Amino acid sequence: MERKQHIPLVLVTGFLGSGKTTLVKYLLGNVDPDLRIGIVQNEYASANIDTSELHSVDRKFDVLEVNQGSVFCVCILGSFIDSLAEFTDHYSPDLIIIEASGLSDPIAIAEILQHGKLVDRVYLSAVWCIVDGQNYHKVSKMNTRVERQVMIADRILLNKSDLMEDHRDALLQALKTLNPEAEIIITTYCQVPLQVLLEPVNEPLALLKDTQHRKYEPRGRAEISTVVLRTSRCIEPTGLDAFIREVEGKLIRLKGFVLLAGQKVVSIQSEFGRTRMIEVDYYHGNTELVGLGWDISPADFGRRFHDIRKSREQHVP
Repeated sequence: MERKQHIPLVLVTGFLGSGKTTLVKYLLGNVDPDLRIGIVQNEYASANIDTSELHSVDRKFDVLEVNQGSVFCVCILGSFIDSLAEFTDHYSPDLIIIEASGLSDPIAIAEILQHGKLVDRVYLSAVWCIVDGQNYHKVSKMNTRVERQVMIADRILLNKSDLMEDHRDALLQALKTLNPEAEIIITTYCQVPLQVLLEPVNEPLALLKDTQHRKYEPRGRAEISTVVLRTSRCIEPTGLDAFIREVEGKLIRLKGFVLLAGQKVVSIQSEFGRTRMIEVDYYHGNTELVGLGWDISPADFGRRFHDIRKSREQHVP
C-alpha cells in the first residue's frame, strides 16, 4: 500500500480513570465513517482492556497496542517508534489518535515525532488532556506526570463535572496556573462538540519544548504496581461483589471484564474506590482484570479472587 505522507496525530493524555477511552469511543462513534482512523492504545500493564472497550463501537478502525509501559519511557521507546512507523505504512490512516497510558510523562512527544523514522510520516496535530474533576487532588504521588500532561495540552477537558462538588473554581485556577494557554472545556462523559475537538491547532504547545519546556527531562518508569488476572472460571455475582469490595480501596484503578455464572459478562470500571459494573454483550473472552496501585501483589490479587469464587460456589444450591 502506498504510504500517505504527514498524517495528523492527536495525543490524548490524562491520569488513570479520567475518561480517555470514553473520549476515544465518543470520537469513533461520531466522526465521519469514511475517515480512516488509526488508534494507538498504550497500557501500562501487560493486558489492554481498553481495546475491547473500543470495539464496542460499531465502526471499523485499525489499532496498535503498546503494553507494559508508557510509550514515552525509554524502556519501550525504540520499539514504539518502529511499531508506529510500520503501523502508518501498513494502514495509511487519515488520522492517528494515541491514547497514552495514564502514567505517562508526554513532555518529549515533539522530540519523538521528529525521529528520522517518523518525521516524514506523521505530525502533531493537537494534544488533549482529560482531567478527572473528582479525583485530580488525589494523585499527589504522580504529581509531576499529571502536571506535565496538563502543561503541554492544547485543550483540557475538565471531565466528571457532575462530581466536582464545590471545588470547581479552585481546580480551574490550578489548571490555568499550569497552562494559561490551553482551552479548558468543562465536560461530563467527555461530551464535546466534534467541531470543537477536531478544530486544527496552529502550533501545538508541545512543540515549544525547545524553548519554554527545555528544562524538563522525561520521567522514567512510574513506581507503581500492576496486577493482571486472567481466568476462564466463572464467579457468582455475590462473590464478585465481595471481591470488589475487598480490593477496590487498595487500588487507584481497576478495570476489565468478568464472566459471571449464567454466561453473563460485566464490565468493571473503578478509580479510587468508586466502582461501576455494567452487563455487556460485546465482550466474548475470558475474565481479564487489570489493577494499578501501590504495594499490591499479583499473587495475592489472583489468589483472593479464586478463594472468594470457590467459597461462593459452595453456598450455591
